[in-house]
Amino acid sequence: MMKTFKLVFLVVLGFTFSASAEERVIEITASGASKSLAIEAGLIRAIAQVKGTEINSKAMRVANQVRKDGKTTTNIALSNITAMKTKGQISSYEVLEESCSETCEVLLRVSVPVYKSPGLSLDKRRKLVVAPFEGENGELFSNNLQSAFVQTRRFAILDRQHDSEYAAEKRLLLSEDTALKEKMRLGQVLGMDYLVVGSVSFRDDSYETESSFTGERSYVEDIVSEINYKVINLATRQVKWQDNVVIPSNIQDPASARVIARDITSAIYPIKIVSNQNDNVVLNQGGTSVQIGEVFDIFELGEKLIDPYTKESLGKEERYVGKVKIVKVTSKVSYAAVIEGELSTMNVGSVVRPSMLDYFDSESRAEPKTTVEASAAGGIIIPLPTKPKPSPNGGVVIEN
Repeated sequence: MMKTFKLVFLVVLGFTFSASAEERVIEITASGASKSLAIEAGLIRAIAQVKGTEINSKAMRVANQVRKDGKTTTNIALSNITAMKTKGQISSYEVLEESCSETCEVLLRVSVPVYKSPGLSLDKRRKLVVAPFEGENGELFSNNLQSAFVQTRRFAILDRQHDSEYAAEKRLLLSEDTALKEKMRLGQVLGMDYLVVGSVSFRDDSYETESSFTGERSYVEDIVSEINYKVINLATRQVKWQDNVVIPSNIQDPASARVIARDITSAIYPIKIVSNQNDNVVLNQGGTSVQIGEVFDIFELGEKLIDPYTKESLGKEERYVGKVKIVKVTSKVSYAAVIEGELSTMNVGSVVRPSMLDYFDSESRAEPKTTVEASAAGGIIIPLPTKPKPSPNGGVVIEN
């Protein structure tokens, strides 16, 4: 018959958790050749339930029972076998019930500390790593691209470039000088879902020119950056997205990285309207990924589309309803004014995409002046250039 009593064992006296650590309490039954082995098995099983286990070949204690002449003999030996190695520590446990005959069985209540990362949960965000790009200024472009992804607030961006600093901090946490509550930070490294790789090239054909009339020198900028990139699903090594982009700007300009970040983000998480009140629409993206003055097209979502061959979803039908112009940007959202269409048709959940046509305010569209006249015989009359008049102050007067 199982005897009932309570034994409390504290691993660390006065153990308290910070705001980033929590306790999970579970009750579990375990058995073993002796009471201590049954408790040990229960503690291992408790940690395994909370944090999982990994299989590792190591030397561990093995209890062998031999029954001879009606008597039970327990042999404790060391054997190199495949065993479960638990990850983590235990803050406390209680033996609620125990019963020993040929074997011992115990019922434990175990408190296992669980580390909680500060900030919002990353469970709903896809994990992404930006690898250093090949080519001149490739590392700088990668840093700008990573920053642009962080600004979108759509992905959990993971670091893979500061291994030495991480290793030094890990050694400190594993040392005896570190409290148990601080050690809870170990074993929290996340694995990536997507890996962004690529290469960059840059061509600068800018030149200076001199006016043959005035002798004035001017600088003509002719810069082209080419970016090749892939988005790879790490688990399957499937290329989820690939593109080659040519941008008329310097590869060192952060704006070049924002173009790529927007393309990738829009393919997975298109911008959407989250509010359409007070004569403005609010978009669920801000930071540096959206700029004041940018123009976006608004699309109302319709029926779901299915590919007839693969039977995969192609997204939803999109119907154009108007254009908006960004007037205010915060760290998380942006505000836009309607410049084409009706606000009432721009419903919450509508998809927002960068406009293919630049929008210019009608007041800035001045009619170009002309110096040609229509000819009565057909065609036009081009006026002869006038000679410059001497100026009383010296030099010449150039008439428009």
